[in-house]
Amino acid sequence: MTDLEMLRQLLSDLLKPIITEALAEFTPTPVSVKERRFYTREEACRLLRIGTTTFYRLAKKGKIVILKIEGKTLVDADNLDEAIETRSVFRYQH
Repeated sequence: MTDLEMLRQLLSDLLKPIITEALAEFTPTPVSVKERRFYTREEACRLLRIGTTTFYRLAKKGKIVILKIEGKTLVDADNLDEAIETRSVFRYQH
């Protein structure tokens, strides 16, 4: 290894950590965006063990919040999972 190559290697070893640290400090950290999940009407009915008519009846009462996009009926997965866990949506209601 020549003197020039040794000098380059030495400078590289010294400067790489400094440059990496400086870049990390000034590089903005990406904001993590939680990806929203949705259930289709069929998936929601299967999870709740209800039929389509009951599904729409619960939606009309406001127990299930639905979103219609281009002819598809979707339910926010987190909202439905929470409703199932808290038993605010269940099959037999009087």
